[in-house]
Amino acid sequence: MRPIEKDFPIEHVNEIAEKEAHAKEKFRPVLFIHKWWARRLGSVFRTIVLYTLVDENTKVLDERTGKWRKITKEELENPWLLYLKDVDFGGKVVLDPMMGGGTTVVEALRTGCKVVAQDLNPVAWFLVKKIVEPVDIEKLEETFKKLESQVADEIKKYYKTICPHCLEEYAKINSREPEDVLKEVVEKLKVANDPKEVYGQYWFEDGSKIGFKKNIFADTMYYFWIKEVPCLACGTKIPLFRGYMLAKTRDGKGYHVICPECENIFVVNNYEKDTECPRCGKKFNPDKDGNVEGKYYICTNPNCGQKSVIVEAIKKTGKPEERLYAVEYYCPHCGRKDYKQADEFDFVLFERAKEEFKSVEKEWLGKYIPDTEIPKGQETYPRLIENHGYKYWKDMFNERQLLSLGRLLKSILELDVDENVKEFLVITFSEALNYHNMLCEYARTKNHLRDMFGRHAFHPPLNPVENNVWGTRSGRGVFINEIDKIIEGKQFNIKPFEKYIQNGKTLEKPMKMQIIGKLGNIFNDSDANAMITCGDSSYLDIPDKSVDAVITDPPYYGNVMYSELSEFYYAWLRLALKDKYEYFRSEHVPNATEIIVNKVQGKDEKDFIEGLTAVFKEANRKLKDDGLMVFTFHHQEEKAWGAVLQSVLNAGFYISAIYPVQSESDVSPHIFQKANVRYDMVVVCRKRKEKPEKRYWSQIEDEIYFKVQDEIKRLETRKRNLSQEDIFVITIGKCLELYSKYYPEVYKNDKRVSIDEALSSIREIVDSQLMHTRFNQIASETDTLTAVYLFYMAGKTSISYDSLNKALKMRNIPMKEVLESGLVEKEGSQLLILTPKERAKIIESKRDLSAIDRVHYLYHLWKEGTILKFESSLIKDEKTLWSSQAVIRTLEYLHEIENDRTYKDLITFIKSRWLG
Repeated sequence: MRPIEKDFPIEHVNEIAEKEAHAKEKFRPVLFIHKWWARRLGSVFRTIVLYTLVDENTKVLDERTGKWRKITKEELENPWLLYLKDVDFGGKVVLDPMMGGGTTVVEALRTGCKVVAQDLNPVAWFLVKKIVEPVDIEKLEETFKKLESQVADEIKKYYKTICPHCLEEYAKINSREPEDVLKEVVEKLKVANDPKEVYGQYWFEDGSKIGFKKNIFADTMYYFWIKEVPCLACGTKIPLFRGYMLAKTRDGKGYHVICPECENIFVVNNYEKDTECPRCGKKFNPDKDGNVEGKYYICTNPNCGQKSVIVEAIKKTGKPEERLYAVEYYCPHCGRKDYKQADEFDFVLFERAKEEFKSVEKEWLGKYIPDTEIPKGQETYPRLIENHGYKYWKDMFNERQLLSLGRLLKSILELDVDENVKEFLVITFSEALNYHNMLCEYARTKNHLRDMFGRHAFHPPLNPVENNVWGTRSGRGVFINEIDKIIEGKQFNIKPFEKYIQNGKTLEKPMKMQIIGKLGNIFNDSDANAMITCGDSSYLDIPDKSVDAVITDPPYYGNVMYSELSEFYYAWLRLALKDKYEYFRSEHVPNATEIIVNKVQGKDEKDFIEGLTAVFKEANRKLKDDGLMVFTFHHQEEKAWGAVLQSVLNAGFYISAIYPVQSESDVSPHIFQKANVRYDMVVVCRKRKEKPEKRYWSQIEDEIYFKVQDEIKRLETRKRNLSQEDIFVITIGKCLELYSKYYPEVYKNDKRVSIDEALSSIREIVDSQLMHTRFNQIASETDTLTAVYLFYMAGKTSISYDSLNKALKMRNIPMKEVLESGLVEKEGSQLLILTPKERAKIIESKRDLSAIDRVHYLYHLWKEGTILKFESSLIKDEKTLWSSQAVIRTLEYLHEIENDRTYKDLITFIKSRWLG
């Protein structure tokens, strides 16, 4: 029995993994040279490798002598002692048949293993290849400088703006009006052969520094665009502003807001309060006066005011036009980083870029710019194609982006350099695409760009932000920063380190074992240590029983559409790689055998089970008889877990152990708008060799209950209350483990218990036994309706009507009470959970208020800035009701669940003013 089958150090792993989940790039830089979705944490997989492979032959590097020594008995019994030590497993073979972003590959190579890794997706294959392949960093840096000298200025010339402060200074020195200088610059720009000619004409002496010259031109960081659609009633073009707050000021003391009348940008102290434009006198509320409410937009024509659905307008009129309205810039001459209203110079410069793009479009299309259509899929249809009007991948970029990206890719491909070095520039280019498209948004309170794949999905924004492709001193995802990221990643290969936690602080320890992938057939080539291939993993071209361990991370049922998302990159990578690698010759990413539940592709649960079973069966054939298959899985639905268990059993395995570990993130994007399950399950499987003994379900239920109780106690030693979904997933894990050991000899009376029957009883175990006491405690501290909200709705945007109804029936709570509470709105089979703002008027109309009603109303008042006005209207008895212990406890629970500081601020406010 391997250590991982006896125990797993979940307390130690979760402590590190929780930190890694919030700073993944700092823990394993090389894994993040390119985007991949739902990539597992390196700390978790390092521990899996150690606990799966350690034996008496393992070697450990002695830090005092610098020599390898045999493992000690203590280390063998407790492999966690090896986490911060260099370990050599002496060429043991690890297989990952669904390698994705390459976490298993990296962790196996770091422990002296040989690796066989395969993925159906060409983007994953190319990424992992570049993660492990060595590169001469000095040569890469030299090549980048060469590229910079050839193309940087040609790209940067279209990312300039006029610095208002330097313009004013220049005009003053030359006894001119700034408006006249701007007009002159624009006229020159219109007729210049090259924009660079104009930039060289506006230098002036800096009066504060002798011999120092300034220029009126600054580097743009971000361009802010707004989508516009026509009113379906009167035809007026409507800019789709949800609100008019542009960004927080750099000092954090105020907010830049946009006047809806003249689009002047100015600073206010509080964007949630009414203000007046200092230029045109327009009175407005930057937070409330946008013309978009949810899925609707409202015509701004005073004679119309029609309310229409945004998506319906796009379907009728096509992809919306985008209009430039603001710029964020960095001026290297005066050192300012600021925001400005887009001016005539900015409009004309974009038109110049647009004209140049039109002149090369025909020649570049299909060569340096993708010409492929967006295929229909669950992520792309109807959202991208029908609802937002995107047809080709190039439609996700504006003309300046296409010109700059096409020019950059062309220059990379024309470099006369080592092919390996060129490929590293290609993957740098590909990674930058995530930050250079018109699906990027702006984090307005954090003052930086949000990349397109911040969520594991395509979400076209109404307010897209254009980045500076080459980049300036500041900016997120710009090419000059992406090359630094590649170099940092490859330096980690040579000088790896391990992060660990000591007294709450994250520390770093240098390690010796390098990550150097020598690619080749590891069974024929004695020098090779990594066999990285692309294809369907239901067939692996390696000998049977040749693998010591299978360590992998299968697709998450229907949560992440890997092939559809990767198409975005594939369309561009194919231009660079199709003549070199057969995997990139097809027009689209192969998805016929992708293991996924995808309605648009016509793949259901049966297809998922068949696909995963085929891969697990092949893994079984390649695995040595005493080897283990270990994988992680993350899902909250019984049917997803049932599908995985069915695949494990069909492939001839049983689950010998299962453990909960910290997921990639507390608010993982691939579970966006779904229940927030904070844990992955590490599933340990063995080959089934003997028929199991007969077992009754009642016995298994008791074992599940006691094992889950123990697991909960372990996890909560770190003072973290587990959510209903966390406990549910942990319980499912224990059910799978025990059920699979005795499968198919599990009986209820004289009838065999199916997987579906076993899993369907899990919710009952969780609700009626494990969560019963917790629910009653919260209900006694607050009230029943509040307990229902805290248990089933807090932190979510929707919940299934059927699942909530089932849960409430177990507690004898009528569904009618919840439906009439104003907490939810029914939409089909889903219940939409209303926000405090959406509930405010409902609460005002109610007579008897629950604790959650009072808390939501206080939250709304706090956000509106009207809580003091509300306070002044309360008499003493009313203050007692609004500051009751039930209200305080509800605020405390919500702060813990949603991690929203407003709840904490409200507690402080109530205690100091109403209880003090």
